[in-house]
Order: sequence, then C-alpha cells, then structure tokens
Amino acid sequence: MESIEKNKRTYWIDIAKFMAIIAVMIDHTNGLLYQNVRVSYFSYYSVSLFILVMGVTSYWSYSRYNGSIAKKVSKACLKILKPYLIATFIYGLILDRQFHFENFLNRAIHFNASSPFYYVMLYIQLLVIAPFIYFSFNCAKGKRGILIEIAGLAFVLMISFYTTNYSNILDIYGGGGKLFGGTYLILFYLGMIFGKYSSKIPTNKIVVAFLLVISIVLTLMWWNFISTDNCRIDLNLPYGSGYNPPSISFGLYAILMALSIFFLEQVISNNDRLLKIFGSISVLGKHTLYMFLYHRLFLDYVLPMFFIQTGIQISNIWILRIIYFICMICGSLIIEIVLEKLNILFGKIMTS
Repeated sequence: MESIEKNKRTYWIDIAKFMAIIAVMIDHTNGLLYQNVRVSYFSYYSVSLFILVMGVTSYWSYSRYNGSIAKKVSKACLKILKPYLIATFIYGLILDRQFHFENFLNRAIHFNASSPFYYVMLYIQLLVIAPFIYFSFNCAKGKRGILIEIAGLAFVLMISFYTTNYSNILDIYGGGGKLFGGTYLILFYLGMIFGKYSSKIPTNKIVVAFLLVISIVLTLMWWNFISTDNCRIDLNLPYGSGYNPPSISFGLYAILMALSIFFLEQVISNNDRLLKIFGSISVLGKHTLYMFLYHRLFLDYVLPMFFIQTGIQISNIWILRIIYFICMICGSLIIEIVLEKLNILFGKIMTS
C-alpha cells in the first residue's frame, strides 16, 4: 500500500518531464510545423520546467540518501555523460560521414554536436551544486531554518544575476555556458524548496480543486501576457529578457505549469481510472533524456532525408505534425532500447 501511494504522489514529476520534452519539440519545430508566435511562447516553459522538477527530485533523493556524496554525484554525472557521449558519437558520424576523433572531442567538450546538448552541461553543474543546497536546508530546523532558506534564496538571486550576465563557459549555448546555469539556478533552488515542503500542502479536495483552477487560470493568463508583451517587461528586470537562461517571465511560467500539474494529480488521486491514464502518460516521462538527445536526429536528418529520397509530399499539416512527433518520440525510444540491449550484451561479453 505504501509503494502504491508513493507512486501516486510521484506521477506528476514524470508528467511534467513529458510535457517539458513535448514543449522542447514544439519549440524546435517552429517554422516547419507552425508559424504562430503564440505557439512558440506556449512552449517556452520547457527547459525551465525540467530544471524545476530536477530540484524537486534532487531534494527527495538526498533526503533518503546516507552514503558518500562524492560517489552519488559522480555516479549521477556518469549516468548522463555515457548516453551523451554515445549521442555525440552518432551525430558526429552523420555530420562527418566518418569517425573523426578530433571533431568528436571538440564537440564533446563544447556540447554542440546538436543544439540541445548544452542541457547536459547545465545538468552536470546543477548535480555538483545540489548537495550544498540540500545541506544548507538541513543545517537548522524550525524558524531558523526558514530564515536560512530565505537568505539562501536571496544569495541565489544575487549569484544568478552575475552568472547570467558575467560568466561564460567555453561559449556553450544557453544555460550550459553560464556558471551553475545562470537563472536556472533560481528554478533549481525553488524546486528543492518545493520538494521539501510539498508534503505539507493541504490535501483537502475542495482546497486542492480550488488551487488547481487558480493555477491553470494563472498559467493561461501568464502565457497570454508574455506572448502579447513579448517579454518587454523583463527588459526592466536585472535578469533581462533572455530565453536561455530564462527570464523571470519564462521562469514564472514554468512554476505555474508545475503547480497546475501537481494539483491536477492531487485532484484525480482518488479516481482510479483517471489516475491510471495519468500513470500511463507518466511512463513516457521516464525516458525524456533520450528524447532530448535524439529528437533532433529525426527532425534534422532522418525525416528530411526520408522525404527527399522517397519524394513523398504531405500537404496536410496535421498529418505532417503527427508523423514528426511520433518519429521524434518513438524513434528516440527505439534508440534507447537498442543502446540498452547493446550495453547489456557488451557487459556480458566483457565478463565472460
């Protein structure tokens, strides 16, 4: 029973990750599958939502971990670096039409074999700083602890201003090229705070339903505002109107989206049918790393080459959208399955 309840409480995390990767794909198909600027703005919660959720799960992970911190961080880094390097190798074969070691090394260091790969560098930086934030949360209890968290947030806000505007790591794109991700660090910190206090949120169904309605309405209103205002409001704020690292507008958008998903799960938690649907969708959220790494492989290379070679032309934009999204999602999942099978096979060969 306890494991079932635990699964129910964590569905929203994977739902949020799946919605984030769908938003990434929507963003990257701008100009190909749609032209509407408002659709682009709808997708701009994407990576910010990933980082917010990463903060939540990082706090939960450290709260139940008793081993070596250095070992935990290094293991987490290797867990993402291994598939990243394989993806860099695969993209390099396509770009160079051969294995070119110098190009591979250059792309691996600069995280630029494909544009989304900056995220790996961003992710690793946040993995490194996560234990320091966690232990700052737990160095004091009660009111003193809350004051420390507020002081920590003020410090993070200040640091993020300087890292966003005055740091550069190897000219890596976006948050990957900023120390600790620039403004992404703020979202990560807020995610850890939410991870700490999420269990204290009221579970009364009427209250939660009210919070769900409020969060959805605010999310839609904020999307409408930023897509109309074009984030001009951020020009007057210290973090600027950047897309990556995100401006305050995009960060707030991601927070509202996360709250909407969180409260939605709370509302349907007693409806087994809806919860089953929720859980089925959340399964896809467990595989977003490979979707992040490989969706552009299908978007930039596989599908364009297929249409050129076959001469197939599809005039119906909705059919084209369905084909692209199915290929980006399912194609990435197939690559993940194949690579995992090869990894198991290689492991058996090495141990035999």
